[in-house]
Amino acid sequence: MKAAVLRGANDIRMETVPDPVAEPYGIVIRVKACGVCGSDLHQYKSGENEGTIFGHEFSGDVAQVGKHVTGIKVGDRVTAVGFRSCGQCLWCRQGKPHRCTDMALVGYQLPGAMAEYVSIPFAAVGQTVFPLPEELTYEDAAQVEPLSISLYSVRRAHPKETDTAVVLGAGVIGLNAIQVLKAMGVKTVLVSARRPSRLAAAKVCGADLVIDAAKEDPLPAIMEATSGMGADIVVECAGSPATFNQAVEMACGGGKIMLVAIYEQPLTWDPMPVITKNITLIGCLGGNFPGSIDLIRTGKANTRPFVTHRFPLDRVDEAFKTAITDPGAIKVMITP
Repeated sequence: MKAAVLRGANDIRMETVPDPVAEPYGIVIRVKACGVCGSDLHQYKSGENEGTIFGHEFSGDVAQVGKHVTGIKVGDRVTAVGFRSCGQCLWCRQGKPHRCTDMALVGYQLPGAMAEYVSIPFAAVGQTVFPLPEELTYEDAAQVEPLSISLYSVRRAHPKETDTAVVLGAGVIGLNAIQVLKAMGVKTVLVSARRPSRLAAAKVCGADLVIDAAKEDPLPAIMEATSGMGADIVVECAGSPATFNQAVEMACGGGKIMLVAIYEQPLTWDPMPVITKNITLIGCLGGNFPGSIDLIRTGKANTRPFVTHRFPLDRVDEAFKTAITDPGAIKVMITP
């Protein structure tokens, strides 16, 4: 089959690799759509994990079913999350492989979906494989994974209707966070971001105030909008030392900072403001596929406007360069 293989920093190539074969408890999916994620871009720029086939935001049709798999048949339209557990850690020994502390993930350590086919080593309906309702297109389904991260992260904040929330960064995760906050009834959502396309998308998603961080310091605007009190919740989706420090400054006393972004460099920070303001820092790593599918199905979240570029698999290098350099890019989609 054809697949996009990382061969070094800023070097991704379409190559011919062996077709996957369904493992006894797994399935193989014929890929219909696969999104380029920010975490893919981090590895693409660094060249880390040479030989990787990226792709963990995807959807397609089931092409093969392992002999021990039940409830899934060839032809089913699905999205999925793929991993192989270590079998040795405490969680694995307790029969909870989904909590494995040393798991290999599809699109990272295991071949991903920027290919004609992708193998899901362990397939269980409602756990790793999620059937698609007819309302969802393949592109909708390929955006379930990033929406699931936003949903999981916002829910960890336990937002209330009366809260004021700030979203830092309006990439796909930030834009989805706006929609989730609004879907959960939060009346006031303030956004700080860059790039005109993303600022416009934030308004479409329901943001009550959008600040162009490329033109002004967002902190005074946020403090003015909150009558000097600061935000109850700050969802940090930008991932820079500057935005982390902004989050601490913007949060009100007793506020919560949701750390969602991937940071490309370590932080040097002063913990005293966090201590003196009784701020809670909450790390967010997880997803909620069923909840995200339902948000799209019911129209409470709309990810379709985020797809700004589409490329066939044989133009994958152009797709990655576009995602990095085109100021209008939000979600770049690959269609094998």
